[in-house]
Amino acid sequence: MGVNLEEGLFELCSKRIMADEEFIAVARNRNFGKVNNDLFQEFRLYQLKKTIRHVYENSCFYREKFRERSVGPEDIKSLKDIEKFPFTFPEDLRHSSYDFLCISQRDVEKPVTFFSSGTTGIRKRIYFSRADIIKIMQFLPRGMNTVTDRDNGIIQILLPNSAGRGIGYLLAESLKSFGMRAVISDMGWPADKIMRLCLTEKPDVWFGDAGTIFRVTKETAGKMDLSKLGVKVLFLTMSNVARSMKEYLEKAWNCRVATHYGLTEMGWGLAVDCDSCDGYHYNELDVIAEVVDPQTGNVLPDGEEGELVFTSIGREAMPIIRFRSGDISSLSKGSCGRSLKSMGHIVRRIEGMYDLGDGRYIYPALLEEAIYSIHEVVDYRASVKGRQLYIDLETVDKAYYGRPEESVKKEAMERLLAIDEIGNSQVELTVELLENGALKPFCHQKKRIEERR
Repeated sequence: MGVNLEEGLFELCSKRIMADEEFIAVARNRNFGKVNNDLFQEFRLYQLKKTIRHVYENSCFYREKFRERSVGPEDIKSLKDIEKFPFTFPEDLRHSSYDFLCISQRDVEKPVTFFSSGTTGIRKRIYFSRADIIKIMQFLPRGMNTVTDRDNGIIQILLPNSAGRGIGYLLAESLKSFGMRAVISDMGWPADKIMRLCLTEKPDVWFGDAGTIFRVTKETAGKMDLSKLGVKVLFLTMSNVARSMKEYLEKAWNCRVATHYGLTEMGWGLAVDCDSCDGYHYNELDVIAEVVDPQTGNVLPDGEEGELVFTSIGREAMPIIRFRSGDISSLSKGSCGRSLKSMGHIVRRIEGMYDLGDGRYIYPALLEEAIYSIHEVVDYRASVKGRQLYIDLETVDKAYYGRPEESVKKEAMERLLAIDEIGNSQVELTVELLENGALKPFCHQKKRIEERR
């Protein structure tokens, strides 16, 4: 069985401290071999101070922003003082990524270009140094260690670009260095190829894109008994996981389903399910999280729901200060008794919401509870044109689930109209069924409500 994230982070913090002579010289808490929460928070503040000074001295973007706000490195005396500093917005990363860079371009180990939400989102470029990549690779296996043993875990990875130098490759390398065995597959592979690898390698954990794992399960559950394959945990990431999706996967595989939350801007790995309370714990060693009112930007008290804001600390190439993630969640003291904050599961994004025009909003997670409860559904696409809401549902191969199409459409209509925001609005609903594989070319994109052309 794995260990909780707090144990992993405290152990990693101890390693970082022992390699940092400057911190050792100034630290108040002296038991560096066994980190407690006081020493952990002291090291976080030390890292934050260094990061703010680093970006002030080396980033054109932040130097100008700090001067506009009349703040600087001398204003950081506690972790809470981060609230004095300006926000970074996704548009900033699109327009001026070079201005964030704090090192020479020749020292960049890994530049990453990506879209914030599918191919229609904001194109952003993030830079990592070799030291940044090492820190990321130190955290990733400790996140995995929360669901499987360090010494004998076998993890099958289903992420994009796994065979190249993407995050799938980095994760595999980090797991190997931690004593785990990584089995690389790609989320673009057909289901039968993914399953052949599973049968050969016998992993105890599948880690990867929630939509891909759901799709592979739907396409193979009618052909084999998945519960006999020995997979103990499905560790899902990259997408919202509706309760109906989770329940289906648990039943099909007869195993635990856990979830992970990450952002490329913060180095991919970020938060993992707590085994005791309802929510995540996040990588507080390398990141500071806040929750703010999406409209005013004011920091909200513990337990109140708002927009997550992240600051990367200790990063070398491109630290990001107070990044507005667009994800809605809350932070609070966990009921598990651990020192790490509890972060609520993210169920909606600001950019993924669609205003129906009458004070009612729809967003992917609102639809998915109903959609993924329909047995034949593999994937979906939602779009709006005027007062018309279109839901396209990709279904499984009829050879394994032979229910008539009209019966599937009727159930879908009933479940979607039972959603108050749809059933009690002036919107007209249209449901269409698509053949298996129709939406697979778009499965890497984050879900959002599109304007229908």
